[in-house]
Order: sequence, then structure tokens, then C-alpha cells
Amino acid sequence: MFFVNRNRMYRRLFLDDKRKTKPIPKRLVVSVANLNLNRHSKTIHVQKTGKSFMPGKKSDKPSSEKEITYFELLRKLNTGSKDPAERVDLVYHFTGEEDFLKEEAWRKIASLLVPDELKSFNLDLMYGNETSADQLANIVFLSPVNAKKRLVVLFDLNKLSEFSKDMLLKFLPKLPDSVCLILLSPEIPSKSKFYTALEKLATTVKFPRLWDNQIPVWITNRVKEKGKKIEGNASRILHDLVGNELGDLSMAIDKLITYIGDNETITAKDVEAAVDMSKTNTVFNLMDSIGEKNCKTSLEILENMILDGEKPGGIIYWLAIHFERLIQTKEFLSTSSGPLTSFLRVKPFLANKYQNQAPNFTMEELENGLMFLYQTDVDLKSNHMPDKMIMELLVYNLCHL
Repeated sequence: MFFVNRNRMYRRLFLDDKRKTKPIPKRLVVSVANLNLNRHSKTIHVQKTGKSFMPGKKSDKPSSEKEITYFELLRKLNTGSKDPAERVDLVYHFTGEEDFLKEEAWRKIASLLVPDELKSFNLDLMYGNETSADQLANIVFLSPVNAKKRLVVLFDLNKLSEFSKDMLLKFLPKLPDSVCLILLSPEIPSKSKFYTALEKLATTVKFPRLWDNQIPVWITNRVKEKGKKIEGNASRILHDLVGNELGDLSMAIDKLITYIGDNETITAKDVEAAVDMSKTNTVFNLMDSIGEKNCKTSLEILENMILDGEKPGGIIYWLAIHFERLIQTKEFLSTSSGPLTSFLRVKPFLANKYQNQAPNFTMEELENGLMFLYQTDVDLKSNHMPDKMIMELLVYNLCHL
């Protein structure tokens, strides 16, 4: 599969939560190499001080191999004990291609375990290519602050070093009940020794891509969660207009709910009126102009987008998706002769537009464009300059990649 794994940049760009792992107090730093990993030991020994640190009660529940779907996970999280902490397992392994549902799932668990005011204390987001076994151990064995559990989410499990993976398997059985650890990885094509062992220590949750015939059902359920209804034909039209990307569909549903106001049901006419392709086409026009290095026309298109009510954050969002898909298109076309439509999971006319625009940029230019978008998002939140000026500077930089 030729998927470009830039989820970390994407998450930093569009999610409001702080993603950086908090520094660990020196007094709590523990080396994995110095952990007493005896299964029957209830303490963790710190070599330098010789003192024992007891972060929480060790789980005495026997490990068992478990595999469930995303929807089974939701049912478990929404039912059962009145105490949300008791509905959550000790360790989860989220695997599969549907990143949007993974994001929804770990955020659902976070909402159950970690109040907003305690996120800075009890929620840690880490990344496999930046994390060692020592760092992960230091985090998961910390005690929660004013709560029963803390939540640790490790993205890109597949990027952990082999040594760190081995150490992870050794300390997972000793995790205290005061933590919930979520490990995220892409779809695993074949099970290695590590993933086979992990299945016995964690609840594996599968996140495959939804099939075409499942998307309208997902749309209907999503609308129902928002307290509205949608006609069957309307959900199919929405699917046809937007495509299979659940993130795009979720945004379209939110816009539709705002559009219908107090009405209870979304109709086909509502979809056709509210979810047109004008903004998408405008982004293509802007990208065409940027690809031609036509700064004057690009600034005029930007001006019109802002006048039409498009917020700077929305423009950055669509441009980032566009750059990401252009990167995927270039990599796909250089390594495969198959249908681009299936790979990008978009309608044929959109795939043709990406294929036509990709030659306008080098791979380095597209990656630099993503960095400009990230920096612009940071600048908009800092409020050091007017938003319009920041966006004009972005367009200028993109035209001079």
C-alpha cells in the first residue's frame, strides 16, 4: 500500500489538544533496564535511590486473547458499570486503516476517564518514532491525579524500536489498574512474533475501511447521534458528493445540521443545496493558480474565499488535505499503474484533477507546503498579525515554493 504516513503532522495541524508529552519529574524517572520485571513483584525499584515506587495496584486479572470491532467497543463503553473507569480495559491495540474511527475511539475513552481540567495531568499522547521503552515506562507507571485512571495513547506503535517492543511486552503484564494504555498501529499485513504476543496482553480493536455499502449506514447513525434524522436517498447523495472519507463526511454532516436548523430530518434537497462542490472547486482553482506560480490570481481567489465566508482555519484544512492527496498521488503514480480513484477513495473527476495537478509540484515542494500550512495554523492562533495578512503571506509562500 502506498499510503503516506503523515498523520502526526495532520493531527498537530487540526486538533486543538496539546500533543507534546509533558516532561517527567526527575524524581519519578525509571529506567526500563533497571525495572524489576519479576511477575510476582508489586514494586518497581529505582536503581539510583534504592527506594521502591508503588504507582498503583497491579492488575491480577489473567491475560487473554481478545479481538473486537469498533462498534463492539462503543457498545462496551456505553453500557455496563456506572463507573466509566470500570468499562475500560487496561490495554488496547487499535489497528487498521480507518484513522478517523481510531481518533473517535480514543477520544471517547478520554472523555470517560479524563475531565478537561485534568488533561494536562492524566492524558499523555506519545509517538513511536520519538519514544523509547524508558520514556513509555516512566509515563504509564505514574499515578493519576485526582482520578481513578490516567490515559496514555501511543501513536505509530509500528515505529517503536525492536528493543522497545521487547521491553513493552515485558512490562505490560505489570501495568497498574490506574492506567489505560492505547497502542495505535496501521493495518498489520502479517503477524510478527511481537503482534502475536501483544494479542494475548491487549484487547485488539480492528478498524478496517468501511465498504461502499456501509457508508450510508454510517451516515445515518452519525446523524442520529447528533439528534437528527436523514432520508435514505439523502445519505446516498451525500456519499456520492463527498466520498468515502469519514472525516470529510463528518464535517459535511455538521454543516447540514446547522443548515436545517430546527428541522428534524435532512432531505435530499438539503444535501444538494448545502453540500455542493463549490468550495472544493475553489480550492482546486487556488491550487491550479499556485501550481502556475500565479501569485496575483491566487491572492484574488483567496480574497473571494474569505468574502464568501470561508474561515482561515477552513481554508488551511482543505489546502492541507489537498497537499496530502497530491503527495499520495505522486507516490502512487511513480510506483503503480492501477486506478488512482480506488487508491485515493475519491470520485473519478476528483482523481483526474489530482493527477493533472501533481506534476506542477516536486515532492519537496509539496512537503514544504505542508510545513507552511502548519506554521500558518500556529501563527493564526498566536494572533500576532491580522488573519487576512497571515493568509496572504501563506499564499505568497506557496506560490514561491
